[in-house]
Amino acid sequence: MSSALVVEGGGLRGLYAAGVIDFFTEKKLAFETLIGVSMGACNLANFASNQSQRNFALPFRFIDDERYLSYKRWLRGGDLFGMKFIFEVIPTTIDLFDYETFGKNKSRIVMVATECESGKAVYFDRFDTREDFTQILKASCSLPFAAKAVSYGGKTFLDGGISDPVPLHFAQKQGARKIVFILTQPKEYKKSAMRFTFLLKPFYPAALIKTLKNRHENYNKTLLEINKLEDEGEIFVIRPQKLLPAARIEKDRKKLKATHEQGFLDAQNRYEELERYLNS
Repeated sequence: MSSALVVEGGGLRGLYAAGVIDFFTEKKLAFETLIGVSMGACNLANFASNQSQRNFALPFRFIDDERYLSYKRWLRGGDLFGMKFIFEVIPTTIDLFDYETFGKNKSRIVMVATECESGKAVYFDRFDTREDFTQILKASCSLPFAAKAVSYGGKTFLDGGISDPVPLHFAQKQGARKIVFILTQPKEYKKSAMRFTFLLKPFYPAALIKTLKNRHENYNKTLLEINKLEDEGEIFVIRPQKLLPAARIEKDRKKLKATHEQGFLDAQNRYEELERYLNS
């Protein structure tokens, strides 16, 4: 039976999804297709390499390390999150990423990024080299203003959450009969319009600015579709019942831990329901 797992981003709120995925790993759940956006792509990369514990361990360990997160660096014109440190140094010298196991994973792995010139989503599913993998993952996680655009294949990319934060329609087109979503906001959440968009004009192409302006409308419309499909039993959704302790950018380790634990607990509590859905 074909199945897909779709994981939303949300910065360090993504530790909720990390908790869910830790439980999935414990239960040896597998999906034919894995689709991740931003932090969701990081979560799924570690899921695919059978290292899901890294999703929580790395932010928890390095959150006070300026190489990982630094407002000073950001104010000087650098990245808020240390993209080189996170995506190049840590996985190759500190807490090694298992590229071999990732490469052998039989699931189709898709990472979503936004192409800057067009403002449209791009769905990457080929990682021929380590450099390809690193650049694509980095692109999926590069927030506007918080990180520089990532060059890859002659184009530039930013965070996938700009153009397709919850890839419902893409997942449906893959032909999976069963689709499981891990979201990081409660059901009643509605995204607000981005403020001060007039400040974007000197920095980004017009198409990308248009996508950013419309992002809240697209996101809220997609969630309405997801809610309807969930109520009809067509898809399965795991998400928090209320706002998570951790914010998108969060340095309080207690909140990070609580967010991760909540994800694990929610997955545990709904496991029998999930099994019925997947096996029906």
